[in-house]
Amino acid sequence: MKIQTKLLFNNMKINIKRTIFTTISIALCTFLILTTLLVISSIRNGINENIDTQYNDYHFIIKDLDRDSFNKIKDKEYINKIYVQENDEEPLKELDKIHNPFDNNNSINVYIKYDNVKQTYKYSTDIIQTLGFSFTDVETKCEFNDKLLTVYGLMGADLDYADTSKNTLIYRSVLNLSYAIDIMIILILLSFSIFFIIILYNAFLITINERKKEYAILNSIGATEGQILKMVFKEASIIGIFGIIIGALLSVFGTNIILDMLNNILSTTTYSFKLAFSMQYIILALIIILFNIYISAIIPSIRASTVSIIEDLRNNKQIKYKKRNSILEKMLPIEGKLGLINLKRNKNKYRVITILLVICMTSYIAVSTYINYEKETSNLATDYDVDAVLTFNKSNTDYKSVLNNYVTTSGDEIDYIEYKMMGVTVLVEPESAIETNNIATTYKNNKKSIPIALVGLENKIYIDNINKLNANYGDYIIYNNIIMNEGEDELTYKYNQVFNSNNLNLSIIDGSVSYLEKDELEYKIIDNENLKREFVLSNDLIEGFKEFRNQFRVPIVFVNMNSYNKIEENLNNYISQNKDHIVTWMSFADMDDTIHVKVKCKNVIKFSDYIEDVKKEQNIEISANYYSLDNQEKIIYINILQLILKIVIFTIIVIGVISTINIINANLCEREQEFKVLSNIGATNENINMVLLYECFYIFIKATIISIILSIPIIYAIIKYIEKIIKLNELLIPFSSIGIFVILLFIISLFITLISTKFIKNK
Repeated sequence: MKIQTKLLFNNMKINIKRTIFTTISIALCTFLILTTLLVISSIRNGINENIDTQYNDYHFIIKDLDRDSFNKIKDKEYINKIYVQENDEEPLKELDKIHNPFDNNNSINVYIKYDNVKQTYKYSTDIIQTLGFSFTDVETKCEFNDKLLTVYGLMGADLDYADTSKNTLIYRSVLNLSYAIDIMIILILLSFSIFFIIILYNAFLITINERKKEYAILNSIGATEGQILKMVFKEASIIGIFGIIIGALLSVFGTNIILDMLNNILSTTTYSFKLAFSMQYIILALIIILFNIYISAIIPSIRASTVSIIEDLRNNKQIKYKKRNSILEKMLPIEGKLGLINLKRNKNKYRVITILLVICMTSYIAVSTYINYEKETSNLATDYDVDAVLTFNKSNTDYKSVLNNYVTTSGDEIDYIEYKMMGVTVLVEPESAIETNNIATTYKNNKKSIPIALVGLENKIYIDNINKLNANYGDYIIYNNIIMNEGEDELTYKYNQVFNSNNLNLSIIDGSVSYLEKDELEYKIIDNENLKREFVLSNDLIEGFKEFRNQFRVPIVFVNMNSYNKIEENLNNYISQNKDHIVTWMSFADMDDTIHVKVKCKNVIKFSDYIEDVKKEQNIEISANYYSLDNQEKIIYINILQLILKIVIFTIIVIGVISTINIINANLCEREQEFKVLSNIGATNENINMVLLYECFYIFIKATIISIILSIPIIYAIIKYIEKIIKLNELLIPFSSIGIFVILLFIISLFITLISTKFIKNK
């Protein structure tokens, strides 16, 4: 064995504690990077596996497409692949493998894969416009592969008119997180790499500093810089191999735990994630890890290879302090002055601690703020707080017996809310009470009306919510915070206050009586009595009605069922006498015997199967909308994003704290002689502790200020990005949780310092 190799292993044995710590640092950083990439690959693989179609990489579906229409679109330059289905029972086949799909068919189903999934809605818009599809055609013939698109952060499409005069349709993305996901993955890996380099650089630097005398002696007896450099790199390689192996094993274990957590959360869905090893992710992780290890080792290695015995004995290369009596130093007691002088004399030693604290605080501020904003945007995609809404004909069906029978046969407890609803147009007085004119109509006498959704609640639910708002029985609750949207290719949502006062007088009107010569509108009052109540304005929807935020972009007025029935009776009388007029902006299908029931259940799949069986066996008309079943892919995606971010920030904090322990302990070990000198000249343990307390306080204040400065542009960038999706009227920065985190981090740093000092003084 060569002499360098023997010395290498001897050094590793002599400094076994530092070798172990460096190995642990590499293992933790490997765990951080590899776990992140394994979780991402496992999730994407799991969602793809749940799409049971043989060819599942298509983005857009067109059903019953004839030959001429097919020929118009099949050669579009942005189409990467086309699958065809000759009928609904046949499997999908690639177009290239079929000579002529119209040999035995007048129409086929077409499944299209685009060359850029992020442009799915743009390309699909071009296709429906090329085909000249009407709104009905699009609704009945066109679909998206929602499960696959959800994997890439595309959550839902909104179909609207780009030009109403020409009936030109356009698809716009309801929520597009595809670019955010790419940016997030890049930033996470970049942040981890920087974090990785800082930690490992410091670990190697501490190790090499402890061996300066050894390297200096080797230099003095003829060892070349290349030989010493080679020794350090060999040590980095050996420690790196062990660290990567340990980190990889921990990563497999940690990834399985994370996936088990996800599977428990999603136990009622059809999803089940398992660990998936993707070679491209593993190779990427190894490249990042190895690059970071050698970058972290190279600078300390160069320093070690060039150090001389004289420089090492002097050991004053890093001490740079010029005497300056600042105002702060004049105000401080002797312990504070000593602490400040120590920081100035040993800047390099404490710089890494400051950087680690900055990373921990900045990461927490940025991630916690992003999670808060991301939760708000996720409401656009998963905007519901019940599992299903059923619509019954009350005269033909006893819905309570249907639901109670499900509880008896399945053992699954459910909660349900009965309600009725309709849309009406109301005249608002005074006109100045209307804050948002986007939905207002102005008549010839400058009176203004707006559409509202009127919801009748069963008495118990109504009373519960009136009590929560400290209002009186008989008052009406107005959900006053509606969402408006704008934008061409992608929608931007903005919350708007409709009314600026609850001192309102609302009258139900027929706003479609006639047009005058000057195109001024007239109206006729239908009911100006039943809405003469006290109004309570609220920016929060009643529990169970969350989906109304996106379903109705108008104020929602909640009333008790008695009031609703009186309004309904008056409207029915008016409609029967004025059948030629359209008096509302919504259908009156909810009147008379129609009733809605919102349902919360433990297993929506079992519940939906039961309702479908009841419809077939008893020949009952039940209209059902299963929110949690229809939107489970979106729920999965939002939960995964939040879970990954929380795990990332937790891991960064843990690694940062462990590294800080090592740095503080190493620095205090080097100052052991300093503590003895202070004790010999009369300093007590309390005096020494106060010096360290001031040092910790200075470092922490500096790190906090830097973190705040760095966080401001990051938070600004988050807000600007979120504003492309939804514009909010308030900041969602979690100041209280950030404050608690900063205080806890300070306490941890102080505790580490004092414990390390006590250990050293007792040696």
